[in-house]
Amino acid sequence: MPGFMNSFTPKSRSLVAALVLLALATFAVVNSVPAEARKGTPCSRYGDKSPGNLGKKKARNAVICLINKQRDSHGRGDLHRNDKLIEAARKHSGTMARKGCFSHECRGERGLRGRLEAVGYLHGGLSRWAYGENIAYGSGGGGTPREIVSDWMKSSGHRANILSRTFEDIGVGFYNKSGKGYYTADFGMRGG
Repeated sequence: MPGFMNSFTPKSRSLVAALVLLALATFAVVNSVPAEARKGTPCSRYGDKSPGNLGKKKARNAVICLINKQRDSHGRGDLHRNDKLIEAARKHSGTMARKGCFSHECRGERGLRGRLEAVGYLHGGLSRWAYGENIAYGSGGGGTPREIVSDWMKSSGHRANILSRTFEDIGVGFYNKSGKGYYTADFGMRGG
């Protein structure tokens, strides 16, 4: 039967004991912090990245996180990520970037309601619904998710969409074109 042998002198035993205690204390401290806090939220990980350093998913997650932080600080519940709203917002951000258009409806494109119907967010049989949209673009430090959400909060119409008690869902689109980020946030509520 294989075995092993270690020999310790009294000095090395106390050093090993001290190292073991230090390792246990470090483990306890690290594990007392929730996993999400250790990893950081999308707000902290991607909120200050410029458009040229952001992927679409990271930008989307950061904007949704930052919007929900604003809602939380104003006593509103979180908006729920909705794949259909994400699709509508993603397509609109891409259209704005490709056409060099900064508008809620670019040439040859359907308006917001038409875009939400096209992705199936608004469909027959709904007894009530509401929707809204924020758009923005920026480059460098002026195009970070944190700066975009901050600017929206300084504008009464954009702020109203973010803090609305009516909206329940959100989808965010992001498109980077030559270091300029195009953002779309689509908000919605639908009831059957």
